[in-house]
Amino acid sequence: MTPRVLAFDVFGTVVDWRTGIAHGSKPFLATIGRPDIEPAGFADAWRALYLPAMAVVRDRMRPFVALDVLHREMLSRR
Repeated sequence: MTPRVLAFDVFGTVVDWRTGIAHGSKPFLATIGRPDIEPAGFADAWRALYLPAMAVVRDRMRPFVALDVLHREMLSRR
């Protein structure tokens, strides 16, 4: 049997999300008057909210929402 689809999860393996978020957040944090927040720590703290946010949807405590919505909500909590 010939495979019809090959799928790969490359997030965190091929995609360096941490460096990108840290790099992008540094000027933003300075603009909002928070240069005291270390950008890599900011990226880690934001990412730490991911599993709890997904658990609420997975456990059906809220309806499905797009991941972009969860990411935005996670930023609003910080």
